[in-house]
Amino acid sequence: MDLKLTDKVAVVSGASKGIGLAIVKKFAEEGAKVVAISRSLTEELEQFVQNYPVKHLAIDVNTSRDTDELAQKLIGAFGKIDILINNVGAIDERRGQGFLATPSEEWEQLFNLNLFSVVRLTQAALPHILEQNSGSIVNISSVNAQMPELMLPIYGTTKAALNNLTKMLAGEFGPRQIRVNSISPGPVATPLWNHSESGLAKSIGAAAGTTPEDIMEKLPAMAGITLGRFAQPEDIASLTVFLASEQASMITGSDYVIDGNLLKTI
Repeated sequence: MDLKLTDKVAVVSGASKGIGLAIVKKFAEEGAKVVAISRSLTEELEQFVQNYPVKHLAIDVNTSRDTDELAQKLIGAFGKIDILINNVGAIDERRGQGFLATPSEEWEQLFNLNLFSVVRLTQAALPHILEQNSGSIVNISSVNAQMPELMLPIYGTTKAALNNLTKMLAGEFGPRQIRVNSISPGPVATPLWNHSESGLAKSIGAAAGTTPEDIMEKLPAMAGITLGRFAQPEDIASLTVFLASEQASMITGSDYVIDGNLLKTI
């Protein structure tokens, strides 16, 4: 399927690894130009910068508060913006310690990264997308927006807010042909889960008295994932790029769950 993304300009946050890196790769392979945003340039991302029309912007969206300055950096890469992918995000530091053990400062910090940085980046990019008379925004959310996880009280709450923001933006800017959708992955085989020091598999394994490797192997069955496996970053990237393309020109205000049937609600 030709997604007709040649020479379209896509801005991708959280682009250095995991889902973000897979999204950069997919856009580049489809012929798009990519503005890849991350705090640092990883070796994996650098390969795309060297071999595709991909430009890296070393921006910490968690601390970049000046939307005008941010907009100038974004538009300075290729002179226009057609697509925005808000992928940046993080999970709770105090995993499994409960609501009362989580200070309000940590709620503020994670809301700033998972929600307010999306607001700022969207405010910076959207005026330029509007100049193209059509465009697409895709927000990477989580199944925890619909399925509160006691181990991650802040994370799921921020993602629920992100889904609400997605619906609001779709309603306001749909008449101007800007489509806004979200994707809610379940567990994905990325450093968020499998990092040797900070991955969720290590935290869960420590609490259960087993190894991270054991958790990665057994969690799909334990969690009720019908397909019996973790999603791969490429699964999310493929849907992201499709939703950003004109092949999805009648889709807006929707949330797409990619979880192997983890969520059982209708």
